[in-house]
Amino acid sequence: MSSPPTESSPSAAAGVMAVACSVMATVCLVLLMPVVFLAVDQVTGQGVGAEGLQATALRVEGHWISPAVKPLLEWAAGWNTWANTANGLVTQLAIAAIVLLILRILLLNAAAHLAGTAAIEDARLLRRDVYTHCYRLGTLATDSDEQSEVGRLITDKIEDIQEADIAARTTVPRVVTLLATAGIVLLVVHLWVGLAVLFLGGLVWLIAGQSAAWFRRDARVAERRSALQMSVMRESLRLMLLVKCYLMERFSQTRVERQLADLAKTARRRHRGEVLSRPTLYGVAAITGVLVLYVAVRVLLGGQLSPAGLAVQAACAVAIAIGTLRWVAANVKVRRGRAAEEEVDEFLERRTDAGQPITAKFLQPLTRKLDLLEVSYREPGTGRMVLEQVSASIPAGKRTAVLCSDPDEARAFAFLLTRFVEPTAGEIRFDGENTRWVTFESLRTQVAMVLAEHTTFTDTVANNIGCGDSFTRPQIVEAAKVAHAHGFVQQLPSGYETIVGGGGVALRPGERFRIALARAVLRDPAVLVIEEPAEPFDPDSVALIDDAITRLQPGRTIVILARRSSTVKRADVVVVIQDGRVVNGGDHDGAVGGSQSHKALNRRAEAEAR
Repeated sequence: MSSPPTESSPSAAAGVMAVACSVMATVCLVLLMPVVFLAVDQVTGQGVGAEGLQATALRVEGHWISPAVKPLLEWAAGWNTWANTANGLVTQLAIAAIVLLILRILLLNAAAHLAGTAAIEDARLLRRDVYTHCYRLGTLATDSDEQSEVGRLITDKIEDIQEADIAARTTVPRVVTLLATAGIVLLVVHLWVGLAVLFLGGLVWLIAGQSAAWFRRDARVAERRSALQMSVMRESLRLMLLVKCYLMERFSQTRVERQLADLAKTARRRHRGEVLSRPTLYGVAAITGVLVLYVAVRVLLGGQLSPAGLAVQAACAVAIAIGTLRWVAANVKVRRGRAAEEEVDEFLERRTDAGQPITAKFLQPLTRKLDLLEVSYREPGTGRMVLEQVSASIPAGKRTAVLCSDPDEARAFAFLLTRFVEPTAGEIRFDGENTRWVTFESLRTQVAMVLAEHTTFTDTVANNIGCGDSFTRPQIVEAAKVAHAHGFVQQLPSGYETIVGGGGVALRPGERFRIALARAVLRDPAVLVIEEPAEPFDPDSVALIDDAITRLQPGRTIVILARRSSTVKRADVVVVIQDGRVVNGGDHDGAVGGSQSHKALNRRAEAEAR
């Protein structure tokens, strides 16, 4: 998986230890094979003048591995006299099996804990990297579609990477160790039976397994096509009124018959994939099992393999089969995690916004005017020209209403003032100073924004207003009073410590907007940009918000992205943008008479009056 950040060295060590524990847990399982061999040998062995390990040593005489195993058994029988009786040996084998199983449980739990700790820590760091990169990409602050895409990366995709990391550190090492050691044991117990098991098992994997996988993939494709065809069928039912209205019975019937035929064909394909894959795999596996059993029985009858050896061979074959299935399941998770990792890496490699120059100046508060000089903005991705050669002058200390025919134009206008987005052409000047050559921090300190869709978040009211900065409670309360939010905040269950937002107390739109307004007031900006929401406020909230803006007016430049006709009437300056171009750059009377957007506002005002 992806290389963890440098801070994750503890998690890397935990990951290595998880792999080691997983391997040792499998070794404990493989060590049960000699226990099974000795136990079955004691049950099925004939008397040869000795019991326990001595009898086992005599019974392996003539086997091809006897020169290696027989001296080991005789040496163990020499110092472990308790193992020279059948009961003593079986008791020791039972104790050994219990110890190995307990040790395996402890190692598996340790591996799972260490792998989970490492993967969760890596996922935390990766999510932090994605969030940090989001801050560097200016378009993400303004593009809701890209925000949704990044939200999917930071939740679903990194979750896939986390699961793949855990599987790669636990299941994969266990399975690889199990397959390797079980294969070696198969060959050690009896070479030809072991080769037969491995060869025929490989044929099952290559022929039956891949065929079953192809059937399953085909069934998944058919299932997706079936879902699409079902949606088309539902659409045909919804068109019944249209069919009756335009006498389309014959055309519609023919169309539906074709849809039914396609649906039936897809259903047969899906059914074939679901029905044939599993029986095919199990059937070929059963035939292979019969062939392996035949070879094993022939060898057993020929005296070349003991019943104990046959039991070990069977246990190894089952372990290989189960391990293969687990490897397939783990490999699916790993592949999914790698695909998710590629998406996350692609996002992290995206080019960030141009940084501010080393010689960037500190922007002073606006005292004369804010100018937009032939400013154009082309929307990234679509290439649509949102603003084209916009020129306007906003005097300091005045209230300016920006009236746009499209909400995207109003948003682009606001985002350009704070350099959330960069103009495609033209300049924005604060008292003659080009904002391209000033620091981001000073610019965004001087320009505060109150956006309609970003009013509150899930946290306390105090944190919603203060945003974690070093503001005192009296300062927060004073800002809330200016924004007419203090009254309703006091009535909340815990006052300023009440949790609001998506996970807390539900507030009305006007109340949320006043909290956002208090947030901007607290920072005492020289320029305040306010976006009026599309949804109407209750009359009390409208009056309170209008009064708050009026109280903020002295000594401050206010730019309102207007939606209400009353807002335009109160403005000192009106900038009208129609189809991306300025049709009025400050003449209030010209704005009243010349804009289609303003005429729409007049019609809205008349409707409100009625």
